[in-house]
Amino acid sequence: MQIRTRLTLQFTVLVSTIVLISFFAIYFFTVQFTEQDFSRRLREKAITSAILLIKVVQVDTTLLKIIDRAKRDNLYRESIRVYDQEGKEIYFSGDTLKLGINEQLFQEVIAEGEKKLKHNEYTITGIPFNDRGKEYVIIASAEDVNGFNRLVDLRRLLIALFIILIAIVSFSGWIYSGRALKPIKRIITDVQNISPQNLAQRLEESPHLDEMGKLILIFNGLLARIENAFQLQKLFVSNVSHELKNPLTNITSQLEVTLLNEREKEEYRETIESVLEDIKSLNHLSNSLLDLARLTRESDSFTVSKVRLDEVLWETRENVLAIDPSYKIEVESLTMPEDESRLYVNGNPYLLRTAFQNVLENACKFSDDAKAQISLTCQKSDLIVTVTDNGPGIEKKDIENVFQPFFRTDATSKVRGYGVGLSLSQRIISIHKGKISIKSTPGMGTMVTITLSST
Repeated sequence: MQIRTRLTLQFTVLVSTIVLISFFAIYFFTVQFTEQDFSRRLREKAITSAILLIKVVQVDTTLLKIIDRAKRDNLYRESIRVYDQEGKEIYFSGDTLKLGINEQLFQEVIAEGEKKLKHNEYTITGIPFNDRGKEYVIIASAEDVNGFNRLVDLRRLLIALFIILIAIVSFSGWIYSGRALKPIKRIITDVQNISPQNLAQRLEESPHLDEMGKLILIFNGLLARIENAFQLQKLFVSNVSHELKNPLTNITSQLEVTLLNEREKEEYRETIESVLEDIKSLNHLSNSLLDLARLTRESDSFTVSKVRLDEVLWETRENVLAIDPSYKIEVESLTMPEDESRLYVNGNPYLLRTAFQNVLENACKFSDDAKAQISLTCQKSDLIVTVTDNGPGIEKKDIENVFQPFFRTDATSKVRGYGVGLSLSQRIISIHKGKISIKSTPGMGTMVTITLSST
């Protein structure tokens, strides 16, 4: 069922319920008023008849009947009887219908006062009457035909009004829901026209900042993020293809050239060493990409333990020096707090070593003298690691992009690398609830700061 139909039905049911309750209330109070008015009229006529009969000497039963008949049109099938205190009938209006007196009703009227009851369509009223110490009982009965007919007409009117109102409400609800859902239909149409080929398209923003306006803003933001993700994906795939193509092409070329002619043993060795270097580079790239892809998944879990950060830094330093003995890594300071437990962080030692190793390798690789400085300080509940180099530095406009995969500045393009290390390091530090930042001055060097919370 469509939303428009559902809204129309709900609106119709709600209004119908309210109208139905209102009509029931109107009919109920009308019935009550009609019954009370008829009882009042019947009582007044009975009292008037008793007064004329008992208190007016000139009026006898014959004259009273003539008077009653003259007013017979007021009350349908009217019957008025007057009894003395012994229960003897002293007057009967002479109507065609004569209801037998109920002895119990007679006694209840004598003992308790006025009584009223219903007998089929008839309203019967028992009224005590006193005149000069003598007790009388008046039994009056009649059928309220006019009131009944008015109630029938009222029922018909209310039913007709109910049907008309429901039709109007349903039509109005259909029109109103259609207008209310018009912005949603426009959004649906616009969204259906969006495809991976035109992700730059946006929904037309509403001038009103209502729920629809907020929805459009949120959706446009989502589209922007999706577009950015697609662009990053395309860039990532393009960069991976490019970075894989170069060493593979180099390996293929070297092997093809080597197979063209017979060569000396030393030449074969040089070729094999060069190919092996390219293979190691490819292996390092693939491992970095796998780590980056794995860590990008938020749901990915990794083992965490208490790790002493200064020990991780020393191990990382040794690993980097083992990769290239020409690198020089100076330890400027490793501030040791009085409480050595502050040197511990919750983390994965392998991932932390990978993050620090990428930063240290970059610092040494891009420095003219292959030198880098590392320091560790404690500030309150944080452990701060800084890695400084004297390389070419990074332009201010490029700093915000250095953590993007495969991004490389013009100053570093001549150095062998793939631009994945810092992206991986940032992701590792992020999942450890830490921060990594870069400050750089072109021509003077770069400082990378990593902040982690101690346990």
